[in-house]
Amino acid sequence: MNQCDLTPHHIANYTNNEFTKGLKQLNDDDIEKRLDAIVRLFCCLFGRDTFIAAYTNFLAQRLLNKTSVSNEAEELMIKKLQVECGHNTVNKIKTMFEDMIKSNQVMADFKESRGGAIVQNIEFSTEILTSGHWPYGEAPKCKIPRQLEEV
Repeated sequence: MNQCDLTPHHIANYTNNEFTKGLKQLNDDDIEKRLDAIVRLFCCLFGRDTFIAAYTNFLAQRLLNKTSVSNEAEELMIKKLQVECGHNTVNKIKTMFEDMIKSNQVMADFKESRGGAIVQNIEFSTEILTSGHWPYGEAPKCKIPRQLEEV
């Protein structure tokens, strides 16, 4: 398993597939068994950092695109990884989840104050992300469209 440099990325890709399709309609015990199997593979990896980096990229895509089958399973996986890696390694991943919770709350408050998320016939949605915790480089300069300046 450790003779191939791509193994950590393949396991992260498999994990992503589980979170987008594979865990659908499984009961909690089966989900836990699958996550335990992934973590057991992770424990055998020499390239743990490579796995964590790939897993973080896939997780960011799932969170921003809202394609994850189960947030509870995502949180369970993070707890399992935290046991194996420690708090510091998993801290950025946990912050990503907290950002999504905060973003959902801010959008809910915005919709409540404005009577919806539609402004001048434009549906408005935004995510608030903590700089340095998401696996993306420098954020582009934000230029607000004229139609949304009122918001």
